[in-house]
Amino acid sequence: MLDTQISLYSVDTGNFYSSTEAYLHCMNCRYRQERNSATLMLSQYEELLFRYGYDSEDLKNLRAGDIGKMKLLPGTSHLLYEYLNWNRRIVHKRKKAKESKEKLLLLLSNKVLQNERTHGRDHTRSIREGSLNDSSVISLFDSSLTRMMGIKMGELTDDIMVVQVYYFSIFKDISYFGFLHHNEKYRYYTSSAGQIRKKKAVFIKESAWNRYEKTIMCGLTIDKINLKGGNNVNKHLAYMALSNSATDLWDDFDIEKTIVIDDFETPVSGTLDFIDDETYSITRKNDTVSINHTDGAGMMLPSILERNVMFRAPWIKGLLCVFDFRSFIEEKGYSPIVRDIYGREHNLVSEDIQIIFTRSQFKMHRYYSSWEEYIGFYKQYNCTAGLCNPEEKHIKNAKINYQMLQTLTDISPDEVRLLAEKSVDKLDHMCSSVESLMKIFGITPYNSHMTNLQNAVKLYPALLDDPYLKSIVRGMKDRMVREYKSGRLEIDGKYTFILPDLYAACEHWFGHVDRPSGLLDDGEVYCRLYPGAEKLDCLRSPHLYKEHAIRYNAAAKAHSSKKQLLKKWFVTDGLYTSSQDLISRLLQFDVDGDKALVVADEYLLPVAERNMKGVVPLYYNMKKAAPCFLNQESIYQGLNAAFTGGNIGIYSNNIAKIWNHEVFLTGTKQEKQNAVDAVKLLCMENNFVIDYAKTLYKPKRPDEKNHLIKAYTQAKLPAFFLYAKDKTEDQVAACNGSLVNQLQNLIPNPRMNFRKAGIPKLDYRRLMADPEIEIDPEVTALYTKLNQQYHFKINMQDEYIHNLEYLARDMRNRLSVFGHTNQELSDMLVKYLYGKESKSKEALWFCYGSYILDALKRNQSPGNTKLIQCMDCGEWFEAGIHSKSCRCESCRKEYRKAWDRERKKKRP
Repeated sequence: MLDTQISLYSVDTGNFYSSTEAYLHCMNCRYRQERNSATLMLSQYEELLFRYGYDSEDLKNLRAGDIGKMKLLPGTSHLLYEYLNWNRRIVHKRKKAKESKEKLLLLLSNKVLQNERTHGRDHTRSIREGSLNDSSVISLFDSSLTRMMGIKMGELTDDIMVVQVYYFSIFKDISYFGFLHHNEKYRYYTSSAGQIRKKKAVFIKESAWNRYEKTIMCGLTIDKINLKGGNNVNKHLAYMALSNSATDLWDDFDIEKTIVIDDFETPVSGTLDFIDDETYSITRKNDTVSINHTDGAGMMLPSILERNVMFRAPWIKGLLCVFDFRSFIEEKGYSPIVRDIYGREHNLVSEDIQIIFTRSQFKMHRYYSSWEEYIGFYKQYNCTAGLCNPEEKHIKNAKINYQMLQTLTDISPDEVRLLAEKSVDKLDHMCSSVESLMKIFGITPYNSHMTNLQNAVKLYPALLDDPYLKSIVRGMKDRMVREYKSGRLEIDGKYTFILPDLYAACEHWFGHVDRPSGLLDDGEVYCRLYPGAEKLDCLRSPHLYKEHAIRYNAAAKAHSSKKQLLKKWFVTDGLYTSSQDLISRLLQFDVDGDKALVVADEYLLPVAERNMKGVVPLYYNMKKAAPCFLNQESIYQGLNAAFTGGNIGIYSNNIAKIWNHEVFLTGTKQEKQNAVDAVKLLCMENNFVIDYAKTLYKPKRPDEKNHLIKAYTQAKLPAFFLYAKDKTEDQVAACNGSLVNQLQNLIPNPRMNFRKAGIPKLDYRRLMADPEIEIDPEVTALYTKLNQQYHFKINMQDEYIHNLEYLARDMRNRLSVFGHTNQELSDMLVKYLYGKESKSKEALWFCYGSYILDALKRNQSPGNTKLIQCMDCGEWFEAGIHSKSCRCESCRKEYRKAWDRERKKKRP
């Protein structure tokens, strides 16, 4: 899924400069570059003067003109002169840069004011002629919007554009009055939550908007929304962005066989730490809070889809969970009649209802008079539904991260060593066999979207003997070392969807039970991924406070009759949670597609359980987002607030400083509690900042609490941020004994010895359709030039590549001018590059990988294989079609060792 991409332009606010604005911007850049060059020269002279015996105080006096206060050493007058000269140049260039920036900002501001006075009649900004080029092209996955507009795969479209916001004056100008490009007017369309974090905005041709407005908004208009009181701006933008989110078309979706009902919400009692957002007081109390257990989740029959999946349609988003609600109704003897959110009764059986949405999924329900009205608009304007992020058939083992580890402050060095054991072992055995190298290279049963290169290596492992592949594997090893040292450790855990107790939800909806028991008790979860694990650590990112939810796994611990019941109704690999549990408050999750890291690791569980003693969920009263009339001004103001007021990175970094503070290693019990309280307060602030764009409210920190928090957060970042966030030595604190910091010494960086793997000898002719082809020197010369041009844009290891399809097509088109077919070009380049053992093959595999793979398949006789799940560890592995093995290689070795020991014991 999600293998179709379209190409479009991404510009920034600088692309809309007038000639005068562009000149001032260029001058500002030039002055700053000259200032930076002068600063570098100044530091070199400063180092020379230090060697001669001057100190910082001397140079400070020199810069201030107080030469009488400093010692003058013989033979240094020319150095002092040059030092002063470069210092004056820095001051001058800084002043000129500031002046040019101020002139630019004043010019931009005046133009905005002028446009506001004339309502944009006198001037509409345009993209500067010639400012769009190949580097402006990005790729986006297919969406309902691109399908609606008929944009084809690989096509470069200008119907929509992404604008990166740097200067808010320009953005205000174009968000109010649009912009022009090739005589077409563009208007602001929307920004998703992710785009808001990155200060990006999507614009659409006004002609396209006029054509598709009713389809995008399923019959609504801005005027209709305003007639009903308007909407919260940033919520509205998020809902509008649904049409632009990456999805696959759900071809056979039938809107007529769906309904929307109220959410399953009940009061849940437990112990909470209540934080007052005005006084910052923290009070532990037993309380009852209302929890929406189906916040973002709906249900579909197993006959529709077998696995949970995220759903998108106009104004509807969330998770569709597999649950046979018809069989439930029949077995329980309940009536199949249920009311929708508009009060109309539906017979689920006679109306053949196959999907039940909940109110929380239907974001704009209050703007429609009935579900039937929505369906009418849906059909009238040819709306479509999409799916994304389906539950994987084979869920691979995951890695934990530093946030989840750093909160385990009560841990011994031996326990840290055991936690790192899997990661150390993986590094030590990278080159032990061809199979282990292929796993490192991502060739596993879990990778259902392998690249052409990965498929080729799977078919012909001798490719691993190529210098290019070896350099990639070495790069992967270096990346693994950095990841492990940053806390991304191998763990016995898997990421899976978080689901509510749908059995309890159906008891509530169809049995009209106010507080149903469901199938899961308080403190229980159900996850069939770990049928033998009695306890699980349930985790979710971001993990800021102590949020290790240790729960009993009913898949292993329940009595046999309950296990059968659970197995019958909970038929997916999700993590099912109890409606009697405060787990959603502890982990701060919705069930609209949030995933949990479910951990059954024998070394992590006891440590996490010990660290969670006395820890309860945090609770605070979040503010509600007020609606307003939607217009150019309110949309800009809402976006501006989101762009400038939603920085949450500072909070997670400050929390990391506290968890890795020396106080948890040497402090008293009270000092440790003070540090934990500071984390609680920062967690609260973080959540208010996340909602700031919608609520425009942030709590004001009292002076006393500000002093408490800053006592920890004024420190430098933890030492492991060298690896986690690519910080420099001067940006991080000294390495202390916190859990993640200990990994720096525990994680090795072994040398790669490929000879140990026993890789077969490579015959590159197998990669060619015609091994006898003659190389055209014009082709190789142009390839070399293009490879140098695109080398840094093509990164085969990057998971988030922007415009590769566009670049590949462009390179193939430029190489085809010599009259050769793509297969001939592929063969020539293989012969040229593999013949001289070149390491520069990114562009070759990137542009011609499919042709190489096809040739290899024709020249290779692959053996048939099948996927088998290991009966001991549960991992999936590939084996020959006739294999009778039921264990993976490592478990088979362990089983054989145990069998040999038992056999030797029985010998007389």
